[in-house]
Amino acid sequence: MSEPSTTAAAGPSGAAGPAYPTGPARVRRRRQRWLLGGVVTVVVLSTGGVVAFSRLQRVPVDPVRDSAPRTTAIVARTDLVERIAASGTVGYGEPSPVAGRRAGTLTWLPRPGTVVERGGRLYSVDARMVAMIIGDTPMYRSLGPGVTAGPDVLILKRNLHALGYDVGKLDSTFRASTGRAIKRWQRASKLPETGRIDVGDVVVLPADVRVDEVTGQLGGSAQGPVLAVTGVGRLVRVELDESQRGFARPGAKAAVDLPGGRSATVTVASVGTANGEDDKQPKLAVTATFDDAAVAGGIDAGPVTVRFTGARRDDVLAVPVQALLALREGGYGIEAADGDQRYLAVELGLFADGLVEVSGAGLTEGVRVVSAG
Repeated sequence: MSEPSTTAAAGPSGAAGPAYPTGPARVRRRRQRWLLGGVVTVVVLSTGGVVAFSRLQRVPVDPVRDSAPRTTAIVARTDLVERIAASGTVGYGEPSPVAGRRAGTLTWLPRPGTVVERGGRLYSVDARMVAMIIGDTPMYRSLGPGVTAGPDVLILKRNLHALGYDVGKLDSTFRASTGRAIKRWQRASKLPETGRIDVGDVVVLPADVRVDEVTGQLGGSAQGPVLAVTGVGRLVRVELDESQRGFARPGAKAAVDLPGGRSATVTVASVGTANGEDDKQPKLAVTATFDDAAVAGGIDAGPVTVRFTGARRDDVLAVPVQALLALREGGYGIEAADGDQRYLAVELGLFADGLVEVSGAGLTEGVRVVSAG
């Protein structure tokens, strides 16, 4: 008696596996196969809906199974998109400490939640305000007549100019016009008109800030921790597994489910590293900003669900994951539900939404296949 014809099955990597029957021959009583279906684990949220094979169960084929009811599905042409959903929080990001450098007594402190803009009062020492200016170089020396040129001079002049004071040429050199601009600003701020800025008179921060916490005490020393501040815009923070890095690259878009059934779009701003609960499995610390600041303004801090999208495959053939067969001889296939047992070798592509992209010889749209569920 002649043996059934064989076809090489392609595995997930695309490599051909050992040959296995594809013809209409009946399966022998003692023939067994590895059935992939009822033992599929669908991981939601923590792995983002990506389908993973948890184990393969060896199931003997019943020789009279043809007479039993069977669940079927069709090979469909569709678009597949990887999606994951993760728990996140809305807030203002990690606070940064602000330390006072002027000797004296703290005589005024802001309330938590206060927004301080360029030139605004951050706190007061001996009844004199300490202002916030914007830049990337902290004050490390006094700035006045005779000081050498430097980036700190340029930062001071840019801030005075932004506040409406004429500083002359916007460069890193301290000129007489710089001193006059300082005096005009000091007069408007009810400060002694010295024409110079000493260390501790201003605090340089990267942008406008929101006071997150007051760490100093009225009547206490002004040298040391005074405040903790954050940015003024609300952010979304999410922790993902390292394997999900492709979903949250800087610049990637995501959707946030908001209270009341609303949704908002965010853009990934940064991706860092955070330790897992056991400190052995690092996590990705993802920070995203709201595309529409007006929407973010009405959101209270708290938990939200963030939905990311990953790889996409358009106009491909797909079947439910439960229809896949991993045969004992190796390779993957599907069983056609057209009467006699007939197997089609398949090559696997993208997994998404409980479906898997399949391709292979003889595989066409509309073919009905056996499914495990």
